[in-house]
Amino acid sequence: MALRACDTGSIRLDRACGLGQLMVACAALLASGCGDEDPDASAELPLTAQEQQNVDVATRVIEDGLVGGDEAVINELVRPDYIQHNATAQDGREGLLAFVEFIQSQGGTAVTIHRKLAHDDYVALHSTYGTGEARQVAFDVFRLENGQLAEHWDALQNWVDPGGSVSGNTLVDGATTVTDRGRTAQNRELVTSMVRDVFVEGHYDQLPKYIGNTYIQHNPRVDNGLAGMQAFLTAVRAQGVQMAYTASPLVVADGNFVLVGSEGYLPTKANYTVFYDLFRVDARKLVEHWDVIDAVDLTTIPHDNGLF
Repeated sequence: MALRACDTGSIRLDRACGLGQLMVACAALLASGCGDEDPDASAELPLTAQEQQNVDVATRVIEDGLVGGDEAVINELVRPDYIQHNATAQDGREGLLAFVEFIQSQGGTAVTIHRKLAHDDYVALHSTYGTGEARQVAFDVFRLENGQLAEHWDALQNWVDPGGSVSGNTLVDGATTVTDRGRTAQNRELVTSMVRDVFVEGHYDQLPKYIGNTYIQHNPRVDNGLAGMQAFLTAVRAQGVQMAYTASPLVVADGNFVLVGSEGYLPTKANYTVFYDLFRVDARKLVEHWDVIDAVDLTTIPHDNGLF
């Protein structure tokens, strides 16, 4: 039998060819990638030039502008009508400048950016602000327009020492390299489906459908593995804690990493809470998780944009 046309996406077999020729043809087929259902899925695709520029802009505003106190950077790279969703900063570029001035008046801060994700006009940064026991872990998400920051969302959580973590992992260690950009859309769909099924609709029995055999947990209250996640959710229900996501309006997916920003409540329905969950995906399973959980008093927000 002979293996023929690959240009039409189909495989044709003829009786006129022997097994040896079939093996040669199959080797050529594999080498060319023809017949692969998803030939670009595992490719180490780079960011586009615009996406890389967006990452550089967001990084510079955080490191040089917010932390370094360089107002010229903010005037250059932040739009005047900057839309702010931070719970304490005022709206607009002028609001951000006032926030920077306040930080500097308090002695400044430090920042370490652990992960950078980008997709189209969005950039997400996973960072630690401050030093020592006063550190806070944060997710910052930016939307850009024409090379400038146009909108910002974030959430922060106090640092937890590894000795106080059930798993022994820190809130920020673990994998950092973005891979599988060819699977960005599939991974986004996988993660958003899990968040909807488990955290919004409360179908905890669906967890095995999404979580892999190895699941590294960075939430300090949850142990590693599927069993750790199941035990935590079971304990939450048993203790009468009211926890749920009501909506997940913010998603940034970049290859094997997917960040989901949600709003909901914890520990009662009266406590508005923001949840940011970052998942790492491997072989169509969730294999690692970081999060920030931030309870917010909506009556104290200095703008009308809400948290999302």
